[in-house]
Amino acid sequence: MTAAGEPRRLGLEVRFDAEPIQGRLYDQKDHGRLDRPFSGWLGLMSAIDAARPADPARGEQEGETQ
Repeated sequence: MTAAGEPRRLGLEVRFDAEPIQGRLYDQKDHGRLDRPFSGWLGLMSAIDAARPADPARGEQEGETQ
């Protein structure tokens, strides 16, 4: 979601004929903001996670322990 509370729209290009899958995730409105290539399913998940805005109020990341 954006700061205004609206969902953020991203573009996704995927090549399923490649092994592993390849592609890129990009911001449809601001191409300079996010343009992240990926390889494999874990790479796709990582690209999606990188598209999330940083939330300084959360402090530490989920799943991390001190």
